[in-house]
Amino acid sequence: MKNAKNSKKWVGVLSGKGGVGKTSLAASLASLANEDHSLNVAVLDCDVDAPNLAIIMPPRTENEVKTKEVFATMKAEFLEMKCTHCKQCIEAHFCEFNALTWNEEKEIPEIDYLACEGCSACKVLCPEHAFELHVVKSGEIISYISKAKGIPLVYGKTKLGSTTSGKLVSDLKNFVKEMESIKNCDLLLVDGPPGIGCPVIATVSGLDYVITITEPTPSGLHDLLRAIEVVQQFNIPFGIVINKHDIQSSFQQRFQDFIKETGHVVIGGIPFDLSVPEAMSFSIPVVDYAPNSPASRAIREIYTKLKVILWNSS
Repeated sequence: MKNAKNSKKWVGVLSGKGGVGKTSLAASLASLANEDHSLNVAVLDCDVDAPNLAIIMPPRTENEVKTKEVFATMKAEFLEMKCTHCKQCIEAHFCEFNALTWNEEKEIPEIDYLACEGCSACKVLCPEHAFELHVVKSGEIISYISKAKGIPLVYGKTKLGSTTSGKLVSDLKNFVKEMESIKNCDLLLVDGPPGIGCPVIATVSGLDYVITITEPTPSGLHDLLRAIEVVQQFNIPFGIVINKHDIQSSFQQRFQDFIKETGHVVIGGIPFDLSVPEAMSFSIPVVDYAPNSPASRAIREIYTKLKVILWNSS
């Protein structure tokens, strides 16, 4: 039986921007951890606005997919019976998000569901109290056992127009903590959202370690700095993975100077390798699709270093 480390670790894979290999790395690390007979591993996709880890790690069977609806978004509702058609809500511009428009035929305001932020201004300002706020569905939490080596996967999916993706991430993490199939896991790999907004902050909170992945480009370094700033606010240890570290670029020297000046830990570099996009086209982690490719060998080295960092073991 696994579970030899006796110390559960939550490890996030983050980037300041999308498209730098975050999800591909998370899937490959999960696959390698699953091969490790001393560990039980599970994966969380906290990129709730655009989850795509499930593309690389689809369910074993559709019958095993479980869905839980989450209600955490507030939206305004118009109560026509209370309206006196005064049009103050439009003329006084109650809604700063332009979610209110006037129906000339019916002489009543109409609410744009997607534009409504649930701020309650219309409810507070309307003299006839013709607006109310209600909790509506904000998204879903989907869980299953993946076809890729039977690894448990859980992800959140925000409903279009919802404004609480950060809250959905928190609900997702709390949901995972109560799952029987994950309670005995030693390693929970978290595929985080890009950027530095609320979903990222909710993802980072409570992690034991963070892998920040980037590319040696001006935009890559700029957004890496933003991601690191968020992680440092939580005093969480982190390491940098440089994807496509061998690309020829005039920016390479500046990137290397940044690493030397800051003293940040680089736990690995992944070379440019066409096996990575090929593996993605087949919806397979690259370490499974082409285990001997340069990228796969590099990711194996990263995984080995990660184990040393987490448990001081090899």
